[in-house]
Order: sequence, then structure tokens, then C-alpha cells
Amino acid sequence: MHDRGLVTLIRQHHDAINALVAEAYGWPADLPGEEILTRLVALNKERAAEEARGLIRWLRPEYQASDYKAPVTQTLDLGETDAALPDNVIPLPGSLPEQVSAVQSILTGGGSPLTPQDVARAIKGKRAATVRPVLDALAGIGMARRLKDGRYAA
Repeated sequence: MHDRGLVTLIRQHHDAINALVAEAYGWPADLPGEEILTRLVALNKERAAEEARGLIRWLRPEYQASDYKAPVTQTLDLGETDAALPDNVIPLPGSLPEQVSAVQSILTGGGSPLTPQDVARAIKGKRAATVRPVLDALAGIGMARRLKDGRYAA
């Protein structure tokens, strides 16, 4: 009966979950049940006091309070600037070599890394999905670099 019910396996999973939950709370994993309940009651009182002061820790704001806006206490200066785009918008040439050359010149003339959207805005009637393969090709042959954030640098 014990083997058919896999009680041992269930117990191992239960113990692992308990240890992870204790770790998440910053508590020792071997607390007795009564101590766990005491700490949970205290934590519940603390959260209730926070909510009374207006601090609500939403787990899923889009579901629990779709109109909730998290308070912004500060702004961060990440040193980002708007990408410099060419002054004129050009038509995308018809042949692939000309397209590669045009995209490369836009990328080089940008002065800072550009997103595919930035490059597409410099080409009449094109979208990012159109220029992304050309940017990837340039990166593949070493004439551009794809950065971790999805921008491309000459």
C-alpha cells in the first residue's frame, strides 16, 4: 500500500516545498508547527497594518487591481538618450546588396546604437520586421554588433 501510494515521494516533495517556503520567509527550515503559525499570525498583522496605511503588496496587479498604479518614489537616470536618426527618410533600394548598404549607412550615421524600429523610421514605408533580417545579416558578417538589449551598433 505504501509503495502504491508513493507516500515517500509525496513526503519528499512536501518537505522540499516547506524548506523553500521557509527560505523565502527567511526562517529556519526546522521550525516547529506552532512557531510557524505564530510567525504567520504576526506577519498577517504586519501586512494588515501596512494595508491600513495604504501600502498594498499586489501579487498580480493586472488581475487583483487593474487600475492600480505602483507608487514611484524616485526616477533613475540610466544615461540613455534618444537615438540620433538621419535627417532624411530614404526609400529602401530594390536589390539586397543595396539594402544592406543603405541599412549600414543608417546604422553608421546614427551615432549611437539603434533599434530596428529606429532604422525602419529612416526608411520610407518600412517596419522593423523588414530591416531586422538585414541588421542580423550585418551582425553575422561582422559589420554591426547586436547588443543584449536588441539594439544594433555599427
